[in-house]
Amino acid sequence: MSGTLRGAAANEPGPLRRLLHAFEEAAPGEGLAQIADRLGIGRAEAADLAAYWVRKGRLTREEIGAPDCSGCFFASRSCTTCPAGYASARPVLVGLSPVRPADPARP
Repeated sequence: MSGTLRGAAANEPGPLRRLLHAFEEAAPGEGLAQIADRLGIGRAEAADLAAYWVRKGRLTREEIGAPDCSGCFFASRSCTTCPAGYASARPVLVGLSPVRPADPARP
């Protein structure tokens, strides 16, 4: 072959497209780890690919259960920093979901 792909390999989507399609077709509750396993790619690579689609506006990223303060007055007021240093580290669940394009011709 003269430097070009021919046949089925030329029509197969790359890892970026495969990840986006996997999110669009994911079952409820299926996360990035399961999608990475299904696609046969590493979880770090899947996270990098997902970050690309978040930057491009094709996936949305939502933090669910953000770090919380230890109960001061401002904790109930959506405080994001704790000036007194009372903040305790808590795990953050990150939800990723596809953004459906308004234009069906958009890839």
